[in-house]
Amino acid sequence: MSKVKVEIDADLQDLIPQFVENRKKDIETLEQLVEKNDLAAVAQLAHKIKGAAAGYGFTELSDLAARMETAAKANDSGPLKDLVKRMRVHFLNIDIHYVSM
Repeated sequence: MSKVKVEIDADLQDLIPQFVENRKKDIETLEQLVEKNDLAAVAQLAHKIKGAAAGYGFTELSDLAARMETAAKANDSGPLKDLVKRMRVHFLNIDIHYVSM
């Protein structure tokens, strides 16, 4: 997969390294929760990721998390493994560009 360019407000530059580290941990946790089929915890963590990612400008990550949250709340574990895999691949391939907004 090629790199995915993500434009982030330059004012957030100091916060992004911690955000990225936290989301890496969250994705690992999501993988474990999906394996355990803990749908309530998946929905809760996906909701957190959705909001945080949107707030920092990571729209695709936010969209994937929203889809995970929706599936988990509907007790539909079918798409969760694929969604968390897509989330990991996307996140590993982001190329952050800081821009003045």
